Amino acid sequence: MNKFDGYFCHALVRPNTSLMKYGILSLFILLLFACESDEDKAGRFFLMGNNSLAEGNFNEAVRLYTEALQKNPKMKEAYNNRGVAYYKDKKYSEAIVDYTRAIKEVDAYYLDAWTNRADAHYAAGMYDEALKDLLFLGEFMPDSAWVDFKSGLNLVAKKDYRRAINAFNKSLEKDSTNVEAIVNKASAFYLFGYNDRAREFLDEAEQLDPTEANIYNTRALIATDGEKYDEALTEVNKALELDINNPYFNNNRGYIHLLTGNLEQAEKDINLGIKGDPQNAWAYRNKGIFYFMSEKYDAALRNFEQAGLYDEAIPRLNYYWGATLIKLNRSGEACPKLRISVDAFENEGRALYKEHCGEI
Repeated sequence: MNKFDGYFCHALVRPNTSLMKYGILSLFILLLFACESDEDKAGRFFLMGNNSLAEGNFNEAVRLYTEALQKNPKMKEAYNNRGVAYYKDKKYSEAIVDYTRAIKEVDAYYLDAWTNRADAHYAAGMYDEALKDLLFLGEFMPDSAWVDFKSGLNLVAKKDYRRAINAFNKSLEKDSTNVEAIVNKASAFYLFGYNDRAREFLDEAEQLDPTEANIYNTRALIATDGEKYDEALTEVNKALELDINNPYFNNNRGYIHLLTGNLEQAEKDINLGIKGDPQNAWAYRNKGIFYFMSEKYDAALRNFEQAGLYDEAIPRLNYYWGATLIKLNRSGEACPKLRISVDAFENEGRALYKEHCGEI
């Protein structure tokens, strides 16, 4: 600092309080801030950003962290926390960019940023990238049950159920009381087609924590597949009693209502599912089925197309998609969709394919 700057800072530390009128006080504060180093200013903006983040004011938090980074471009915590603000605002691409900058531009071993980026990659549907982050974290956190648990979630999303179960097992070896890991292992067994094993682990989870809502939701899914609709409805209602606003539970109950012909209630529940998660492929599939059953085929097709944007391989989507195209006299487009249904061993799709598309 040159002598001129030093003079002003020194003078402001010991002001003549008798001269402190309003205007002079404002000038004093302004000049005091001017005397701060860039690192001090960055720290001040960073702390204000933290306050805004805690209050849920994500746009303001982003602005303040940006101010901090303008003063100190090497402040990894500001990149990380700005990423958290973006993440909480569901701006996953922006969050990933900030976590990556913290890692690549400041600290390659900043584990908080690696951890947060794994979550952001998962939320953005970038499961392979999330698994790469988790593989890195596993090298530095070999005893972390969390790393294995998160790996399991990503593998389930990739429909790699065998490896997902192995990941959940590794997580439970490190923390056998993690009910969430047990329930997700049960779900992986259910999705893998082993309902008896799924029930076994759901019972184990209930013994540990009967307030875990996903236990009852998964039981509802198993009962639905077995066409035990009364049992399914009872179980999903238990789940909703514990987590009343869960969009996935609402959507699942809507599907049960579809299968029992209660279209009015089905529509209400499915709409809640879409409102809670506008990217839920299963909810759009169910809304499409609702319109198909209501003989509103154009609306059904729009919803099946929307579901396909998010996940075109979910069960029975392609069967209903193909069936809708047939209703719209578009059999040429229907056959490729029905072929997918056939390859997924769906009996309805097989029958419709033979009727409209030829021998399998």
